Amino acid sequence: MSGNCFIGSVIVVSGAKRAIVLFVLLGSFFFWRSSAFAALFVNGHAVQDEAITVEGSTLVKLRALTDPSWLVFAYDNKTHIVTAHTKDNSKFLQMKVGEKTAAVNGKPVVLDVPAVVKNGLTYVPLRFIGETLGVQVTNNATEKRVIVRTPRGQSDYKMLMNGDLTEARRIAIGLSRVSNGSVPSFDVNWEGWSSTSYSFPEGETLRFTVEMEGETSYYEVNDEGLAVLKGKVYPEKNQAWGTVPSFGASVFFWDEFMAGLLDYGRTDENGKPLQTWRLGDPDNPNGWNIVPIDGEQRIDAAA
Repeated sequence: MSGNCFIGSVIVVSGAKRAIVLFVLLGSFFFWRSSAFAALFVNGHAVQDEAITVEGSTLVKLRALTDPSWLVFAYDNKTHIVTAHTKDNSKFLQMKVGEKTAAVNGKPVVLDVPAVVKNGLTYVPLRFIGETLGVQVTNNATEKRVIVRTPRGQSDYKMLMNGDLTEARRIAIGLSRVSNGSVPSFDVNWEGWSSTSYSFPEGETLRFTVEMEGETSYYEVNDEGLAVLKGKVYPEKNQAWGTVPSFGASVFFWDEFMAGLLDYGRTDENGKPLQTWRLGDPDNPNGWNIVPIDGEQRIDAAA
């Protein structure tokens, strides 16, 4: 095991990324006013360039809200009509690009702004979608970002903040990672990168570090369900930014993805390994980079 794995409270990093598919709606013409892009996060994941603002309202590509367990949608190229309905058919909506009236379960509803087209892509008003289909939408004006959670995303959020320790950690390391402000780049040599290590304070989910090629980054999960970068260090070049705390007693997950191995265990207050276990591909067929540690109980569930 590399000595870098246990710097401070170093841990295991895993590349759990969920694909967000773009929704492309073609063949409609509408005058698009000058607008600013919002940082949009859907179910804890950044969806770049998926949102615009028009007349003070946020519009989003409908496909960015994909949740197979909840929503079905379609677009008619001939009529330029967007349709969407919930899987249980309790809600059904229709809207036409460029028109300020939509239909919800057959009844007309006036929109603040209509669906619009920019660069051949169609955007729908997020507030209307949220109110109609039960999407939770939060607009963080201070950080200039919009947080969206579909029903599946809301379920994952509750698990992250209050649920099972192992499942919550898996969600945590898969979140989009954000920084509030400018963060310097370090002189890390990424050639040959083959492993990531995550560590958590014992019993916790909402604080963790990620170590890759000797660079350790510290994150805290905020109330929006995003992992916010608070500090990072690169001892090899004596580079540091922000704060990377010592966790004391902690757990680590060292994902040697190129070798198909996962080492995990506990460390003492000085970062010295106390117990270490190893899983290979046959023992870990799902490829989990976060696994249960015997006897550990969650202590940081949100109120």
